[in-house]
Order: sequence, then C-alpha cells, then structure tokens
Amino acid sequence: MPLKRQTFLSLLHSLRVVIDFCVVYVSFYLGYQIYFLDKPRIWAEYNPELSPTLYFIPAAEYHYLTIAMGLGVLTVLVYAFMRLYEDDTSILHVKEYRRAAVGFVLAVLIFLAGYYWWVAYTGPRKLFSRRVFAYACALSVMGIIMARAAFNQVQYMLHRRGMGARRVLIYGAGVIGRAVAKRLAEFPAFGLSPVGFIDDDPARTNTQVMYDPARRRGLPVLGTGEQLRRHVIQQHADEVLIAVPNATTDQMFRIVNDCLSSGIRFQFVPNIFELAFQRTITRDLVGIPVIALKETSQRVMYLAAKRVMDVVVSALGLLVLSPVIAVVALAIRMNSKGPVFFVQTRIGLNGVPFRMYKFRTMYADVGKYERTPLESTDPRITRVGRWLRRTSLDELPQLVNVLRGEMSLVGPRPEMPFIVEQYNELHRERLKIKPGITGLWQLSADRRMAIHENVDYDLYYIHEQSLLLDMVILVQTVFLAFRGI
Repeated sequence: MPLKRQTFLSLLHSLRVVIDFCVVYVSFYLGYQIYFLDKPRIWAEYNPELSPTLYFIPAAEYHYLTIAMGLGVLTVLVYAFMRLYEDDTSILHVKEYRRAAVGFVLAVLIFLAGYYWWVAYTGPRKLFSRRVFAYACALSVMGIIMARAAFNQVQYMLHRRGMGARRVLIYGAGVIGRAVAKRLAEFPAFGLSPVGFIDDDPARTNTQVMYDPARRRGLPVLGTGEQLRRHVIQQHADEVLIAVPNATTDQMFRIVNDCLSSGIRFQFVPNIFELAFQRTITRDLVGIPVIALKETSQRVMYLAAKRVMDVVVSALGLLVLSPVIAVVALAIRMNSKGPVFFVQTRIGLNGVPFRMYKFRTMYADVGKYERTPLESTDPRITRVGRWLRRTSLDELPQLVNVLRGEMSLVGPRPEMPFIVEQYNELHRERLKIKPGITGLWQLSADRRMAIHENVDYDLYYIHEQSLLLDMVILVQTVFLAFRGI
C-alpha cells in the first residue's frame, strides 16, 4: 500500500478513536447537566454516623468527568479489541452500529465491575447517581452511532474521490466478475476501487468490458493471468478479487501462488455468487470452510416489535402529516382532472393480493398497469406529480396500508400480479415477508431500474432483517427524501 494511502487511512482510524472518546465525555457532561437542572449544586460525602447504608450523591462536575474519561478510554480499548476501528463492509454499516452498541455495553459492565471493586476496596467515599449514569450511557450509545454514521458519510465522499480507497484487480471478466465490479461501484464507501480485469481469455485483452451497460460503465481487461504480477505492480493494486467459477484446481493454485509471490492480498468470490450470493453463510466444519444456505429469518419477537413500530409510526405519521396530505390532495385536484388517489392491486405476503394506495402523479387517462416512468420528463407525469415523485410524498397514502397490516414500513417493494406470475424460485423469496414502503433497493443506485431485476437487495434484507437495520433504512430514506433524490 502506498505510504500516502496508508497515512490517510491511519489518520481516519485515529480520528474515529478521538470521536468515540469525545462522544462519551460530552455525553457524561450532558447527562450531569440534565439531571441537576433543578437540583442544588452541593458536594456530599458518605457519613457512616448518619446511616451505614446512606449514600449521598456527589454533585461535583469533575467527579463525573473523571468517570467519563475512564469509561471513554475503556470504550476505545474495547472497540479496538473488537476491531471496530477497521473499515466495515456491511451494507449501510448496520453490523458496525450493532457491534458498537454491544461494545459500549461491554465497556460499561467492565467499568462498573472495576469501579465498585475499587469502592469496596478503598471505602465508599464517592459514588455517582445511577440516573446520571443512565442518561450519560443512553446519550453515549446514540451519539456514537450518529457520529459513526456521519463519519461514514464523509468517508463515503472521500472514497468516491479515490482518497483512501484500495485499488482492486478483478480476476475474471465473466458474469461473476462483472457483478463484483458493479457492486463495488455501487458502494464506494467500502473503500474498494476496481481498476481493471484480468482474464485468461487472450481475446479479451485490451478490450473494455461493460459491467454496467445501463450507465455505460466499464473496465479494461489488462491481460491474462500470466501477466498478473506485472499488472499488479503497474496498477499499484492492493488486492485481487478472484472471480473465476470454472477455474481448475491447477489454475487456482497458480493464481494464489502469483498473489503470494507478489505479496498482495487476495479473496475468492464463490461460484454460487451468481445464483444466490445473499443466501449463503460460511461455516467452519472441523477446520474445513463450508458454504451453506441461510434460512429466512422469522423471529417471533422481531416480527412483533416490527409490527408495533409499524402501527405507532404509521398512526403518528398520518396524524402529524395530515395537513401535508390535505395540501397535496388539493394541489392534485387543482393541477389535473381525476381522482386524488391512485389505487392499484399489488401482491403482498405469501402472494396475497391487496389494494395499494398512492397519490396520483400521472394523468387520469394513463392505464393503471402501464410501464412505470423512469424519468421525471415522462409526459405522462403531471406537474405536481413530478414534485411528488422527487420528494417521495406520493408514497404517503401507503401509511394506510401499513396501519392495516398489508404492508410494513421497511421491506421489498410490492410488485404487480402479472410480474409476480413470471417469478422464478429465487424471486419468490420476496413474498416470504411483508412488502414495504422503503427498503435497500430504494436507497441503492439501481432504484431507477425494475424491482424484479434487483432482487439481490431484497434477499440481503430478508436474511439480515433486524430492528436496527429497519431504523437505519428509515433514517436514510428520510435524508434521501429531503435531498429530493
């Protein structure tokens, strides 16, 4: 890795450490201020003559800030042990946020065990308010996750400009290699920047392979595997992703030996990537790595909590946004003739059809099941409809579907019946959970393409769903709506 890139990444990781410590420190100060807003600022000491079990709360700020410093340092150490200062490659960084919350709880438990051992050993002289500590811990968890989310957005923009990104050669310009290149281009926040293909077919050398024809994105085929070492040096590559599903054992050994002799990192993309890559999990079978299929998550507690969140958020949303709904309805009626709402049959959980509601964004004479507009310049869209689509306000009536239990806030988008009839077994995985107003596909760069052509995002969500993932998707959706994307 070039010195500049290594220095840049070290600086980013060091900045994460400082941010985590500062969040904990500031959270304790805020927790103290919140608790003592209406209480006198006095210092009280333990007095055994008053009562052997009576503990007074020290109100001195420096006592809490000392605690904050200790917990802040311990949090950083725990995070370092959990490798939370390395780049995360999970979609939307959900795994990072979950591990950050778990790591902070672990740091708190270790701190409390050590603190109360110290109090018992030295004598109970200075304790702290449990309410202040609870306020501070709650603020710390929220602050750490929010700070990391903001930091990831900054790092995302830097990686898009090539700053700190690892240069990657993709070995194999076939279907799987192109799929890998497309995914890396969609998620530059991972810090992997593909610079070219290596392919054992000499006819492809010095050609441009399009991994995303819709956007005219492609990469050059630099040469065959025999020149791998030379191209690694010429391209200053940091890593090789091996995506050759039909390679023989001898070929794989040659590729691996070339990578090892060049001192370069390498990773394998399994040959099932093209078929069901989001449904697989790697396990250890007595020292032998095996790949198995994941089962669809159907946890009862999660489903119950998700339904509670759906009901509460949709009910509050309809109540709070009722003035906006009224204004939008009036604007639609004034702009063009026809009904305010667009009602269409969609397919929901387990293939059950339901009536989905949206604000009408196209002229009334447009057929219900015509091709969905992909561009805002489509003449079928009304003037008000363009604004509604840009801000996603046309989706607001679907809160009624959520309240009725036909949809969820987060999930795969519901498709029309004639498209579902053409589903294969992989596509039918989408019908195992409730459809949603928003989801991973809506947040991706492929949201302008057909839903059924991007089943990868839905498969990932189906097998990784959690309340934290749902909340991250909802927050990201709100930001996209405000930005008019």
